[in-house]
Amino acid sequence: MIDLARALGFPQVVRVGNTVYVGASTATHFDDIETQTAESFQGLRSLLERSGARMSDLVGLRTYYVYAGSEGRDVTDYWEKMTAVRLRYIADPGPAATALRVSGVPDARVLIGADGIATLDPRRQRIMPRHAWDWSIPVPLSQGWRIGEKIVVGGQISADRSGKAVAAGDAPQQARNALEYIRHVLKDGGQSWSDVVSLRICFKHTGDTTAAALMDDIVKTVCEVIPEPRPTLTALGVNLLYEGLVLEIDAVSVSAAKRSVTALIPRAETARSGFPIACAANDELYVGGLSSAAKSPLGEQIEMTLWCLQELLMDTGFDPSELVKLTLCFAPESGAQGQDVDHELAVRQLRKQFPTARPVLTLLSLPGLARVGQQFQLDGIAVRGTDRSSF
Repeated sequence: MIDLARALGFPQVVRVGNTVYVGASTATHFDDIETQTAESFQGLRSLLERSGARMSDLVGLRTYYVYAGSEGRDVTDYWEKMTAVRLRYIADPGPAATALRVSGVPDARVLIGADGIATLDPRRQRIMPRHAWDWSIPVPLSQGWRIGEKIVVGGQISADRSGKAVAAGDAPQQARNALEYIRHVLKDGGQSWSDVVSLRICFKHTGDTTAAALMDDIVKTVCEVIPEPRPTLTALGVNLLYEGLVLEIDAVSVSAAKRSVTALIPRAETARSGFPIACAANDELYVGGLSSAAKSPLGEQIEMTLWCLQELLMDTGFDPSELVKLTLCFAPESGAQGQDVDHELAVRQLRKQFPTARPVLTLLSLPGLARVGQQFQLDGIAVRGTDRSSF
């Protein structure tokens, strides 16, 4: 479906000033995970080079992969096998990273996709707190990066220094542990909760109604830990990598002196109490998980969600042409026939409703979203700036 996006005029890379946004780089040959990982990361490297950046400039990396095998240690072994290939391409020191199991990128034949954010700003500082978890194998990845007044925090999990799950299966405690790791990244970068503009919670979705209750427990804990004003919130239902884990959380912060909070939009029904739909910081707008009425037909959900995005941009003074990155998430109803049609429907509707928008796109199929009947969700970033180029 990335070919469809390109055919409709959506770029693979957008550069605004010193910041480079890369959409999902995926394999085009449906081989094993090692072969697809190599192709995906070769593509990521090539896209960065086209914009004047290198892999060593990558400060944020999100890897989405498909694994349909058994749970437990097998999925960790699969992640390690995939990561062994990634390490051929990731610089040392590497980006703040998040790796998530999904249902498709955008379909199940594509086993892996990677997107990211790079910076050519020399004011960058790697953040590796002493109070942190560690990976199950040696990697050059970072817990966070500070770039000027911005901090990019990689995916934090409830794990120990050997990558083993802590508080296995206990969602509230795992949330507290992950948030505490985030707090230390922020602290070492000279910031705090009041500076966070975007929080993304990836929770284990089992495909049934218990997932919504799990997410509610996690959000309750987040509200207990993070004071108001809170950041935007994006929730993705995924299958996680380490045995015993039920969540992973990453974040972006910008100095509070440069931040403003956007009011909730009534029709944005995924907005949770106490979390804004968007946060503006400097010339950037961070849009949290946005969707429409659950249990309505997918086409209506897509159309109304894009309408909400349109209203949001208007209310905040941003133009659709200033969108730089969108992540489109699909969780088709049980028994739905195929997923490619869903993706095509969304990309075409996006092109129709936003004829001047040229963001990079990442398309994901997920086991589920935060609410029963929710089939579509988006989140994204808009940036003002005349020094802009697309590839």
